[in-house]
Amino acid sequence: MRFSVVYLVLVAFTFLSLTPAGVSLAELRADDLELDELDLGLEEEEDEEESGSKSKKSEEDEEESEESGESEESESEEDAEESEDESPAAKKPAKAEEEETYTSNGKKIIAFYLFDDSHTVKAASHVTAETASHLAESKDFDYVGTEAAVFGGIQASGMKTAKKNFEEGKALYADLAAEEAIEKFKSALKFLEDNIEKLGDTAFLSEVLLYLGASYKLLDEDEQAEAHFAAYISLNPDGMPDESFSSEVVSAFKDAKSNAEDAGSGSIKVQCNQEGSLVFIDGKIAGMTPVTLRRISAGKHYYRIHKNGFRDAGGNVTVRNGKTASISETLTENSSSSSMDEAVSAMKSDFGTASMMRKSVDLAKELDVDNVLVIKASLGSDERLKYQGYMIDSNKKEFKKSEAVFNLPEKGEADSSDALNQFNKALVDDPYEYKSISDLLMEEAEMLGLSENAPAESDKDSKEKKPVYKEWWLWTVVGVVVAGGVAAGVVCGLGKCTSGGGGSGATLDINFQ
Repeated sequence: MRFSVVYLVLVAFTFLSLTPAGVSLAELRADDLELDELDLGLEEEEDEEESGSKSKKSEEDEEESEESGESEESESEEDAEESEDESPAAKKPAKAEEEETYTSNGKKIIAFYLFDDSHTVKAASHVTAETASHLAESKDFDYVGTEAAVFGGIQASGMKTAKKNFEEGKALYADLAAEEAIEKFKSALKFLEDNIEKLGDTAFLSEVLLYLGASYKLLDEDEQAEAHFAAYISLNPDGMPDESFSSEVVSAFKDAKSNAEDAGSGSIKVQCNQEGSLVFIDGKIAGMTPVTLRRISAGKHYYRIHKNGFRDAGGNVTVRNGKTASISETLTENSSSSSMDEAVSAMKSDFGTASMMRKSVDLAKELDVDNVLVIKASLGSDERLKYQGYMIDSNKKEFKKSEAVFNLPEKGEADSSDALNQFNKALVDDPYEYKSISDLLMEEAEMLGLSENAPAESDKDSKEKKPVYKEWWLWTVVGVVVAGGVAAGVVCGLGKCTSGGGGSGATLDINFQ
């Protein structure tokens, strides 16, 4: 009986010793960007991804159904045209024109440029514009095209018509039907100039201008030919007609180029209701508002003013030698302005934190882009510029950062700043130095004292805490108790247990023969 009691006590004690006294730290799951007791906005990452994939699949199904619907609609419209007796009221209403499908030539990226105040905008906008220009020239990213498609978007039907007119014009030009060709080219040019603020690049516009100049040359209208050649040259300073053009056209083009170089240069003063807006001249980033652009060649130039969350403004401006032309535009909010305002607000208040990373990843998914660039410029009391940037990869949930403090370069000399060039290369060109956003979460957890290795309030608590079952002394005690129990069992079983010299006990007779 006593042996059974001892055994039960040992079993119970062992079971209790194997039960952990509790977990000293809330569960931390870095791989899934989840921190159970640290509310940084990433708790529901997995659920969002699953719902996002389901949503995407649903959207694909809807697109397929819409395409089949459009096919049936086009067939029904063709039948309606063939049938003269069909009532016009029976025809289906025309669908709203869709935006042109955008195919990126690199990773799709959007960028945000943050300034401490209006003084910093005016003092350092040329530095930020240099970073934007570096990004636009990158072969890895399609910055200008992405933002034009995301925040602008050109009507697919209008662009299709413009390209059709251009191709028909080229065929007429090849047949020496210059007058008919000019009409086709002018129609395409009008559409492009009316939508200049939505163009991601100027390649198509350049072609139209070149063929217009060549067509006017065929009619010996040299003044018109030179004007269109000069506009082409402003977009492509190093461009030349290929061998498909006649020698007369090539000669006229060279004359126009020589005259453009002799025409001198002027300035363009650009103002906008939104400070820090990017200014494009002839498809290239030239600065940020407010800005006065100098040494602009005389002649006709195309401009576009862009800022995320607003409708772009654009048009053309004529620069005269030694004169300053003025551009003043008012940007209006577009449909994405609310989400843009929320994103910019979060980026300003939480710059460099996991919260900013999360907002950037969410925004990238919403806009269907691969990367988000966030730049912040701050001026110190000594007028030195603190320049910080983060590149966030929304697909891999990774980021890298770059930071520099340097003397503010003079306007027009930002591209000569070694510190700025190193900053831009590290942030835009370097494919390495990325780290997981979850690493940043871990760092922030340690700073908040929620890490297992974070120091506690007392020296005793500062030691790494372990569950009871991992302590060496526990198993030493268990071993001693078990050994004692076994010994007691043997004694009780083999010996004679008495109490106070009396009582009965078990006996074991061993006979040796």
